[in-house]
Amino acid sequence: MCGISMILDFDGKARTEHLQQMMQAIKHRGPDASQHMEKPFGKGIVFLGSNRLQIIDKDNNSNQPFLSQDGRYALIFNGEIYNYENLRNELLTSGVQFKTRSDTEVLLYWLIKRGKDGIQQLNGMFAFVFINFESCEILIARDPFGIKPLFIHQTTNHLIVSSEIQGILSTGLVDKQLNEDAIPHYLAYKYAPRPRTFFKDIEEVMSGTIWEIDKNGKSEKSLLPEQTQEERRDIKQLLIDSVVQQYAKNNNTGIMLSGGVDSTLLLAILNKELGYRNIPVFSVASKGKNRFDTKDGSFAVKAANLYQAEYNEIGINENSLEEIDNYIESLGQPIADSGGYLTWLIAQKAVGKSKVLLSGAGADELFGGYNRHKAFYNYLKYRDKPWFPLLKQGGKLSGFSNKMNQLKKLASSIEDDPSTTFNNFIQSDSFRITNKLWENNLSNEEHLRKALSHDQQNYLGADVLAITDHATMQYSIETRVPYLDSRLIGAARNISDSQLLKNGSKWMLKEQLSNYGGKAFAMRKKQGLGLPMNGWLKEEKHWFFNSKEQLIHEFIPQKKITELRKLHVKGKENLTQELWRILLLHKWLSLNF
Repeated sequence: MCGISMILDFDGKARTEHLQQMMQAIKHRGPDASQHMEKPFGKGIVFLGSNRLQIIDKDNNSNQPFLSQDGRYALIFNGEIYNYENLRNELLTSGVQFKTRSDTEVLLYWLIKRGKDGIQQLNGMFAFVFINFESCEILIARDPFGIKPLFIHQTTNHLIVSSEIQGILSTGLVDKQLNEDAIPHYLAYKYAPRPRTFFKDIEEVMSGTIWEIDKNGKSEKSLLPEQTQEERRDIKQLLIDSVVQQYAKNNNTGIMLSGGVDSTLLLAILNKELGYRNIPVFSVASKGKNRFDTKDGSFAVKAANLYQAEYNEIGINENSLEEIDNYIESLGQPIADSGGYLTWLIAQKAVGKSKVLLSGAGADELFGGYNRHKAFYNYLKYRDKPWFPLLKQGGKLSGFSNKMNQLKKLASSIEDDPSTTFNNFIQSDSFRITNKLWENNLSNEEHLRKALSHDQQNYLGADVLAITDHATMQYSIETRVPYLDSRLIGAARNISDSQLLKNGSKWMLKEQLSNYGGKAFAMRKKQGLGLPMNGWLKEEKHWFFNSKEQLIHEFIPQKKITELRKLHVKGKENLTQELWRILLLHKWLSLNF
């Protein structure tokens, strides 16, 4: 696990100190070892740097940049290759000799032997830069779901690559300019419109994408082939195998435990299948008096007791926003998911106890776990019924309880076109933008698969995985996501969509958890990770700004902000999500511009 940095320079302006500034800016990603090198590349020069977080292999011979024994190839790599032992054995049979036991060295020689075609066989999380100095070619790649981040700045004179946006900006070679076009998308969906970011001339290397750079700095992009679908295999056993493979015992691996299905199942597997006890678990518990507070704490305590874990609690109350400025200052760009701040607080608690944390991220996207998936499934199922148009009329009703307001929101989102309907489901009512997600002439089964695929390719990478990686790596902690094992993904994609949701959302995972004695957690109502902001934002002390002289008002009129807050304070609508987007954006703009 590392932070990687590269500068490819063709005009002679880049210096070693520019690379060192990059590495310093992201040192939290790898405080155990820092090394760099520079070497001619065609008519230019390439600078490579790595900040390494030592997890499995503690050998300093495995530090990066990692060079082949003949010096013709180099690799900087962020991530873990879980099937590296199998790849290593295959390479040994072809005559490769290794000097370390690291997955970094295996990946280097795998790419030397197989090139970009070999990337499809990697099971893991990765973002890397691989250089062939002899042919002056560079290969840049990112794993299929974007578990590990990577950003890039490209001009005719420079190509700058970093694990974080701050790394690119810290060089001083790139002007820091706000990309205002990202803001409408952020307000609608909570994140920037990938591959664009909140900064002009800096883009995200997309999930599952390969960049090939030639000796003149010209680039060509291609997509990794979709994960090969496995033959119908037992989901239960594949998940067990993934957890076993990703659990790093020597690093006192912990779990971010919400007491929900996904994280509790990971703990249950470790306890019931492997007999592990005293696994450190880190959970958020409400200590406030607000009736909207999360119930994660009470369920997590029960799960920890049932599965013999070491419970570590992060108490949340009305004063929990005291460190929000420090959190926002660390963000490369805003993502309006309050779960990011909570994960940041969890990582604080885990420092010194666990160097690796397991997360349940990815389960909802693979197994249809979100409320919108169930709603869209039912929409497709009933949209041809003669009474269905009456449901849409419910969107015009008002003045009901919170439950009825949810139904009202659902009804107001329904359109004749399934793509438009799902697009309405995933964005804010207050900041909707028109966006055709996919073609209309499809079967219901295909529409549902498109919806799940859209969440996997967008929300999962741009929100869930991004906030998780950022929050934990700020404290030099590696997060692993067992649900995104390549074999498990292949098997999940082989399940028909009707089968996937026939017994309710995530029924296969719930069934497995129930068999481990966790029926109470399997039956728990879905509650996403996030701050209990509903009640807090009704109080004046938690409203962060009132002045009209704010940059935020260039993008959202003061009148609209006032109206949204008034509706929320009076309880007419729950606008927590919208107000949080505004507050986070306001603070981030104030800190950066």
